This record gives sequence, structure tokens and C-alpha cells, in this order.
Amino acid sequence: MRNKKATSEASSILTIPGLQSAGWPAFLGIAVILIGILAFPVAFDVRFYFVQVGILIMFYATLGTAWGIVGGYAGQHSIGQAAFVGIGAYTSTLLYMKLDISPWIGLIAGMLLSALIAAVIGYPLFRYGLKGDYFALGTVALGLIIFEITTSFSTITGGSQGIPLKYEENPLNFQFPNRTVYYYIIFIIWILTVFISYKLRRSRAGFEMLAVRDDEIAAARGGISVLKAKLTAFILAAVISAAAGTFFAQFILFLDPSTVMSLGISVQIILVAVLGGMNSYLGGTLGAIILIPVSQLLASTFTERPGTDIALYGVILIVLMLFMPNGILGLFRNSPKWRKIVGW
Repeated sequence: MRNKKATSEASSILTIPGLQSAGWPAFLGIAVILIGILAFPVAFDVRFYFVQVGILIMFYATLGTAWGIVGGYAGQHSIGQAAFVGIGAYTSTLLYMKLDISPWIGLIAGMLLSALIAAVIGYPLFRYGLKGDYFALGTVALGLIIFEITTSFSTITGGSQGIPLKYEENPLNFQFPNRTVYYYIIFIIWILTVFISYKLRRSRAGFEMLAVRDDEIAAARGGISVLKAKLTAFILAAVISAAAGTFFAQFILFLDPSTVMSLGISVQIILVAVLGGMNSYLGGTLGAIILIPVSQLLASTFTERPGTDIALYGVILIVLMLFMPNGILGLFRNSPKWRKIVGW
């Protein structure tokens, strides 16, 4: 009887939803990848440049995953997402430079301010039914307005000349003597973002977003609040983007509007998500792993032709939308086993 009971329990464990379809090799592979990422800066004798590329990959993976929540899950294609990156960066920086408030506190303040602005802007856009191209244009306007405000108020923000951050080797001020520490900080932010996206995709709120994305009318008739689903996705993506913005400001120790909130950055965030597969919680990560090293190579290759890399981003985005609208991970969406793994 005990053997039968133990066999029954083991069988029930193996039939947990997702475990049997994904299989242990998938979990082992994920574990190996994560250990490799953690060990990369210390286990290998690598130049800081490559550590910096790793930081940028996880930074854009975070932003791409956040954009996937509003653009992939809820189907609202925000083209001004860099505005929230800038809000987070400038809020923490100005509090630190003007009032000597720790950027750790500024990080929370930037997230709250981004949530407020996303709610104030998103509510009328969603309340009055702006969607598709009209919503996209509304977010472009938001990004341009915040960009111009930041540029114009030079006495406070430094304008286009930017703000060099004062440097003090104090962990309480988000500054460390070993720059590799930033690698592990963005690793934590990235992992938390992927986890949030993963859990959201399987929650009631996530299913409501998917229903709204696929058919707003049917979702509303089914008792789903279309406004709430869209606004929740928009605010959540804004909050995560602001947190990443605070990190980026402390990492580069210099801040100007074109660095954190230009339209080109918004396009790059979208491209990362679309390339990997914006409907998957892993899409932003895969897109960043491919795109960021390529973008670094393009930027160094076309140093005498500024803007060439941005133009190539546009070409890549058009090709993706025409021939691979679901991204790389979308190629696996028809496989029951892989669909579970990529979270489609």
C-alpha cells in the first residue's frame, strides 16, 4: 500500500501543469544559463566593456519585457515608453543632486511618479476609446512633451547639456567602488521583471488583458473591465521602466534627455520586444540578447554616420512586422511543449 501511495504521489508531482510538458531538461537548461550569467563577470577574465554589454543586454531585456506587458499582453502599442525611463532617471537624479536624497529612495519616488503620470495620461486615452494607431500617436506625443519639458527647463534639469552626477563611493547612494556590482543589480531587476511578467501571464489580470487584446467587445460583454485591464498594463510597464531608468542614471553617472528618453530609445525598446516575441515573458530577453550586441557593433562601425543604426532599426522593425510579426518565439507557438516553455 505504501509503495502504491508513493507511486501515486510521484505521478501526481509529474503531472503538475507545465512541469510534464516542459520537462526537466528545460529547467536544467534555465539553471545553467542563470549560473553562467551570474558567474560571467567573476569566473572569466573579461574586460569591463563586455560586462557593460551584459549590463545593457539586461537593461533592455527589462525594458522589452515591461513593454511586452502593455504591447504584447494588452495589445496597446506604446511608442513613448522611453518617457517613463526618463522620468525615473530624472526623478532620482534631481532628488539626489538638489536635495541629497538617496537614489534608492529616488527609485521609489520615480516609480510612483511614473505610475501617476501613466494613470493621468492613460485614463483619458483608454476612457475615450483611443486604440491602435491613435493610442500609439498619443504615447508619441507624451514622449515628445516630456522630452521638450526636460530640455527646456535647463536651470533644473540641465537641459540638452545634461547633468553630471556627483560620485561618492557609498552603497547608500547607489554608488559602488566596484562597477561590476551594477551588473548584479540589473540582474536582480531583470529577473524580477521576468518573474512579474511570467506570473501576470498566468493570473486573472493577465487573462483579462489577453481577452481585451484579442476582442475588446467580447471581453466587455463577458464582464471584463476593458479600461482597468489596459490601464493596469500601462501603469505596470511605466513603473518597471522608471526603475530601470533610475539604475541607468546611476550606472552612467551622466544624464541628458537624448540618453534616456529619445524616440530612438522607444523604438529600440519596441524592437527588442518584437524581435524576441512580445507575447512571451521571454521575448524581451531574447530580443535584447540578439539586438544589443548588434547595435553596439553598428554604433562603433558607423561612428562617422550618426543615425545610421537607428535607420537600420527601422528597416529591421518593418521586416519583422511583415514576415515575422510574432517574433522568434512566435515560431514555437504551435507546439504544445514549447508553447508552455515560452509562455505563449
